[in-house]
Amino acid sequence: MSITQNFTNQPNPAIPLNIVAVSGGLNTPSKTESLVQNIVDELAQATPINVHFIKLSEIGPLLSGAIYRNQLPERVQNDLAAIEAADALIVGTPVYRASFTGLFKHLFDFVEQTALVDVPVLLAASGGSDRHALVLEHQLRPLFSFFQAQTLPIGVYATDKDFTPEYTVSSQQLRDRIVLAVARALPILEWAPAKGQRAQAIKEKSAQANQQLGINKQVEQAEILPSVAVPDLSSAEARLHPQTTQSSPKNHPSVA
Repeated sequence: MSITQNFTNQPNPAIPLNIVAVSGGLNTPSKTESLVQNIVDELAQATPINVHFIKLSEIGPLLSGAIYRNQLPERVQNDLAAIEAADALIVGTPVYRASFTGLFKHLFDFVEQTALVDVPVLLAASGGSDRHALVLEHQLRPLFSFFQAQTLPIGVYATDKDFTPEYTVSSQQLRDRIVLAVARALPILEWAPAKGQRAQAIKEKSAQANQQLGINKQVEQAEILPSVAVPDLSSAEARLHPQTTQSSPKNHPSVA
């Protein structure tokens, strides 16, 4: 019996994955939006997906000045709820001053901090040159590690030379990287234990966050967070390390 038995025990390709794509680019059109869209399109060719695309170029001004989540307009609260309920995330940001954009970080400051445990995240970024390629490892991966999300093994980094002046992908090398990232992600995504079922399971957390979450409020949490897929850690531990109910003197000799 699987420790994820509350959800599906077998991958069901007929159930679409709920994918939330986030672009941290502040302009539209932009290289980052194009990059994220190309990753989404490649994934859509490989498996059924439903996509909710969040663009900071559209909602960025709506975040300004908010300290508490209940200060945000309904559109942004709905976007945050979509992030929290996603089966997987595809996130991309341009590189500003060697990191992600401030509004990208501000958006994720409002995400309920236990909602993304075990959620697969495909990382992407665009920058002016190859010098910023490690932003995936030094900035984005640590951010989602804080959420105890499952950052996928292959990220995608693109530079200005990979795009046409109209922001379409022109580089075959970048296309190949996108194909590789999606190919490596698929086995994880298709076996996502909460596939298609996270929305209902996470609904209460999102509602509480809308009322209580503030970016300047300290939150106490356990060192290891239970995921939506494996809500009972003691049950999971028992399955991983079964113990007999009666100890045998032969197996446990007394100590004089």
